[in-house]
Amino acid sequence: MSIKEELLALQAEQGGILQVDPAIEWARRNPGSALYQSIPWDDAKAAQEHRRHIVRQLIAIHIVNVEGKREVVSLSIDRVKPGGGYRSVADVVATPPLREIMLQDALNELARVQAKYATVAELVKVWEEVAKVRERQEQPTPRKGRKGGGEQARA
Repeated sequence: MSIKEELLALQAEQGGILQVDPAIEWARRNPGSALYQSIPWDDAKAAQEHRRHIVRQLIAIHIVNVEGKREVVSLSIDRVKPGGGYRSVADVVATPPLREIMLQDALNELARVQAKYATVAELVKVWEEVAKVRERQEQPTPRKGRKGGGEQARA
């Protein structure tokens, strides 16, 4: 069985609600399962991963300005490097190639959110605006080989 099939079977067994702790216990009792194979059972390794997760949350919560806006960002280009890292939002916004990466990361994240909440009718206008931004991003700019079109490229 796939992880999805195992989790959906657990959900059915639990009366339609899938809970994390019972899923972990089920995996522990079923070492041949796909779910078991996907969980780090080495406590030292799992503890280190948990600490990393906590520090990422602490960075997101505490490194903010007086308005509560984040002052650092993790770009996709940094997350593929060992150890990852965070950059100053001000530095990223001031550096066009990095700003472009941050915008693309944001659009990718919004696509994941849209996939999750696509059935929420009240968000249709939000997805339409996101689509407009994505279309502008995908259009070639004069620098990228298009002649003229200055106004359209800035729209």
